[in-house]
Amino acid sequence: MEQLDRYLKHVKFWLPKAQRDDILAELSEELRSQVEEQESSRQRPLNAAEIADLLQKFGPPMLVAQRYLPQQSLIGPALFPMYRFVLKLVWTYVFAPWLIIGIALHIFASFGGGGPLRPAIQAMLEPFFNAFVVNFAAVTGIFALLEHYHAGSGLLNAASHRKIRPLRDLNRVGRSSSIGEFLWNFAFLLWWINVLHTPVIPLLDIKPAPIIQHALYWPILFLLAAQSAIAGFNAFRPLWTRRRAAIRAMADALGLFVVCPLLRIWISGESFITVINRKEGDDFWAAGIMFTWAWCVIILVWAAISYLIRLLQDVRRATGKPPIRNWALQLFAGE
Repeated sequence: MEQLDRYLKHVKFWLPKAQRDDILAELSEELRSQVEEQESSRQRPLNAAEIADLLQKFGPPMLVAQRYLPQQSLIGPALFPMYRFVLKLVWTYVFAPWLIIGIALHIFASFGGGGPLRPAIQAMLEPFFNAFVVNFAAVTGIFALLEHYHAGSGLLNAASHRKIRPLRDLNRVGRSSSIGEFLWNFAFLLWWINVLHTPVIPLLDIKPAPIIQHALYWPILFLLAAQSAIAGFNAFRPLWTRRRAAIRAMADALGLFVVCPLLRIWISGESFITVINRKEGDDFWAAGIMFTWAWCVIILVWAAISYLIRLLQDVRRATGKPPIRNWALQLFAGE
């Protein structure tokens, strides 16, 4: 069977030398048995067209050879979920904040007369993408080495026999996070009612803008007091109830009510602060104020997203539904 021999010769080209003869003997036996089976059913020898049709159904020589080759991939299915998680983690905590903060600061600098915006952003993006590519290559290389050596080391097999930790209950509040949230909100509350004072800066007096003090003084005061009370209560009873979740949902809605006007102040081009008694170093103080203003906007955008997601999660808790289990939502909600 000349056609069959030519086909096996093409398959042989793609096979590894160490196993070539054994694989070819197995393939030859399988193909010849199929030919004999069809000849027996038809009660005659197969012609050239019928043999060609049989070989076509069996598959191209290169693909047939791949069935007998060891499955090779840079990162296999056992390690790929961990590899994807590490890349996602690095992007979330390093590169996404870097990109957002960098672009925001350059935008605000351009508003303050810092030069054209497009060249500044391009100059910022070049080291960002360089670092991103290097990080991606480094993480991929590490996991490729793990993929290459983990089979013999038994690392994954040993880990699979360890006790699997249960999923964290999203209705349980961490005491440390509650205490931290309480201290932060309470300190901010004391500063807001002028009990706690910031360090004095010579020749410079910075205060919230009059529009904030007049229009948002009481909403911000109630928001800080409510958040402090809820965090303090959670520190002693670290489990969300439907009633407590409903109370925090109202505080979340109040937080959105406070943050949105502040963002509107920024969009309209007004300032969050009033600077008094600035006497020397105008350029230095202007740069410092612009930097502070930029950070205020970044914090406000983060706060708006955080309040919105917390409102969603708390409404679900208050209505008896489980909160959404998603790592990005938990990150923004501080859970």
